[in-house]
Amino acid sequence: MNNLVPSVEKIDKIFNHLFLCENATQSEISKNLNISKATTNRLLHSLIMLNYLSFNGKEYSLGEKFKYFSSKFHDTTLLKNISLPFLEDLSLNFKETFKISVFEDNKIRVINKIESNDIQKISVPENAIFPLHAGAASKLLICQFSEKKLNSLLPNILPKYTQYTIESREELKKELFKINIKKIAFDNKEHCEAICAVAIPIFSSNNRIIAALSCPMFSSSFKDDYVSKLIISMKKASKQITDKINNFK
Repeated sequence: MNNLVPSVEKIDKIFNHLFLCENATQSEISKNLNISKATTNRLLHSLIMLNYLSFNGKEYSLGEKFKYFSSKFHDTTLLKNISLPFLEDLSLNFKETFKISVFEDNKIRVINKIESNDIQKISVPENAIFPLHAGAASKLLICQFSEKKLNSLLPNILPKYTQYTIESREELKKELFKINIKKIAFDNKEHCEAICAVAIPIFSSNNRIIAALSCPMFSSSFKDDYVSKLIISMKKASKQITDKINNFK
């Protein structure tokens, strides 16, 4: 703790104080935290400019950035809690691994998963991150992005993982266009030659894709009849998850 930057330590004290008391004047903050008036004034001014604090003309309180961070955490936790029983049912019925992925901080991140209880199974690490251009969930989550955003996220030549990986950004855009229309995506051994996958969207109340429900499986099991049955059950689960999430908002 001796290596803390003094100004950062003071800011931390201000945040904790306002979290506990909800609001306070500058003089109260200075007195209660034993911070000089001049330093308190400078810190509060900077924190307001950065939207970490709000000021109503007399008292300070936690600002919009805290509400944003809290909302983001709440949405992820809500999605994890609501989706869990559906992932469990799907995994029990099909003996496969199922996961929920989101686009977060310009990455595709797994936020929830249930692995098959078979000895031979697809294992997914906690909070696993996948490439934007390779994989069913990844392509589904970026299919609604504008061309400008895709260009900012993706290089012209995309990293190659297998002989099936799409390497051209323009070719990927063509596939994303089709995925956006059909609202279903497939991984055809693009990230790992032993694995295929299918992904179904979870929607917001304004019909935007906010998450992907996907099932990675060994490519030897990826047969048309089996996948068709899988898709029917996944679409049903996705709709129920979507409805439950939007009923909370």
